[in-house]
Amino acid sequence: MAGSKEVFARRKQGKIDEAYELALELVEAPGAGEWEQSALAWCLIDLIKRESANRDDARLEACRAQLEAILPSADNEILATHRDKALALCRPEGRLLAEAKTVSQAGNAAQAVALYRKALAARPGDADIQTSLGWELYRHNKQLLTQDAPNVGLVRRNLSDYLMLAVGKPSLLHSCMLKQAAQLAGQDSLKMLAFSRLWNLDNLSGDDFEPYQTDDGKILPALAEKVIRLAAKDVIASCNQDDLDYLQPYLEDAIDRYPDSLWLRHTKAKALLALNRHGEAMQFVVLVTKAKPDEFWTWELLGDVCAPSDPDAALACYCKGLTCSSDETFLGKLRLKLADALIAGQDFARAKCEVERVIVHRRASEHKIPEAAARITRQPWYAGTEPAASNHDYYKARAAHAEDVLLHDLPWTSAVIGERFTVTTAEGKTRTRRRIYLASGDGMPKEVFVRESDFPFRDAGSGEPVQVKGEFRPGDRYHVYKIERRAGADWDVVPTRVGVIDHVNKDKQLAHFIVARGIDGVIPLATLPGPVCEGNMVAVRMARFTSQKCDRYRVLSVEPSREQADAAVFRRFESTVRTSGDMGFTTDDIFIPPAVMKKAGVEDGEFVSGVALLNFDKKRMQWGWKAISASASEWP
Repeated sequence: MAGSKEVFARRKQGKIDEAYELALELVEAPGAGEWEQSALAWCLIDLIKRESANRDDARLEACRAQLEAILPSADNEILATHRDKALALCRPEGRLLAEAKTVSQAGNAAQAVALYRKALAARPGDADIQTSLGWELYRHNKQLLTQDAPNVGLVRRNLSDYLMLAVGKPSLLHSCMLKQAAQLAGQDSLKMLAFSRLWNLDNLSGDDFEPYQTDDGKILPALAEKVIRLAAKDVIASCNQDDLDYLQPYLEDAIDRYPDSLWLRHTKAKALLALNRHGEAMQFVVLVTKAKPDEFWTWELLGDVCAPSDPDAALACYCKGLTCSSDETFLGKLRLKLADALIAGQDFARAKCEVERVIVHRRASEHKIPEAAARITRQPWYAGTEPAASNHDYYKARAAHAEDVLLHDLPWTSAVIGERFTVTTAEGKTRTRRRIYLASGDGMPKEVFVRESDFPFRDAGSGEPVQVKGEFRPGDRYHVYKIERRAGADWDVVPTRVGVIDHVNKDKQLAHFIVARGIDGVIPLATLPGPVCEGNMVAVRMARFTSQKCDRYRVLSVEPSREQADAAVFRRFESTVRTSGDMGFTTDDIFIPPAVMKKAGVEDGEFVSGVALLNFDKKRMQWGWKAISASASEWP
């Protein structure tokens, strides 16, 4: 007779009825044991799954009775688990679950949701049913959100129903529902702050903090960052301190996690501003404005922060903002803020000019006149005031004060102008840049650059003295905010250093020099007059620049020098020699190369004098001294 293995083989082939009949024979045969009972149990589980879908109540009841009579051993947990699930299908709610699964697989999420709701009503608190319902709510929402005109109210209801379920958290399902909520909130169809309180941001998973990469390689913000920004938007709208207190720890954590996210800082600044916490908002607004100095809205925000304590600074910031854009579609609020500031200063002609520009644009685009503009037109002075023809020159005159407000904490750094150079962008376009050399405390100027379009002195020559306000950003990228001419001499922040030629490559027509340990460079032989030899002294001007995260040095000028290089790189020596093959070494470990030994004609134990240069041994990866000349001398 075939054994239990044959039963499992027929089940695998889909021959469930044959497998069941064979299992019955095995169980009834003499000597039947646990393996045969298990084989029959698995057949009954398969039959119950099938008949619950077919709604054959008589067959289902018969199978249930047989399966209940089989008790798996304690160590057969898999069979016990599937047995319990199969028996559950025999109950009315179990049939609902089977039907729900069937219609879900057919793509009818709405009907599946309804069936899972009925099943949960029959067995309240069942964790598996709640999780299944949660996933079906997600699938239903996914279908709704892909429609041309989605039923937003139904999506919100599904989200609300989900929040009442007791499902595992954190979990993929929990994150998926948060993602759908964020999609609605991004369309202003859901309040993310209220949702996130119920969802509980402590349940964010590790994956929720990872940026998302699209199929075309574009990197999008992480779900956590997006949700926190949307929730902060609601804080700004509510002006509620309790809301900010709730969100602040999550917002601070996000700022720490995403140090390059300008929008998180912008969001926090606006939230603090909405709560009239101007002092705290200032540090974030300054960061945002420095990062986006060419955007009108950053200067508008800086003006809003300054307004309560320094109205004149606020007015200057509004003016600066209006120098950054000419797109009237977005400038209406900013113009009206400037108008209010001008009115406060009794500058009615310029104020009316701003209001008229807003009104003209709104009428031309067939939009409603803003109430803020209408309010100003009703003021007594308005009708009898002739508007200024243009405020453009006024903006430019006040913009400098706005820049001072932004940069007051940054010191001026002395610098000189460098040469122009071009770069090719990823799109294949050529862009011109201008080098600037900043004074440094260690005497080695730092090379930075600005776009030629941002450089204010197009006629300036290389070496001309200027002063700069700027700072290094993450990634060691220096951003120049302001440049002014200053009194001084050309190249005054780039000192001349004396170095020594330590290698000449006549084939490549290049010479290498060293100024100090780690400070060296290469120059074309043509830059120096006459023959160039090892040991020649040169006066060089150099600047440090960063390339591939390493410091390198650019030679700005070089000429012969009568001064001697520092003793740290150039020395004269007298010593006895010990030989090793055709090489020599002094008593203080100066290496004498074979060519120098041969030319000097010295032997082991002789006394020599000569010149040595600091040298880096690449094989040993260490610094030492190397003789470039030597000669036999008399003993002292």
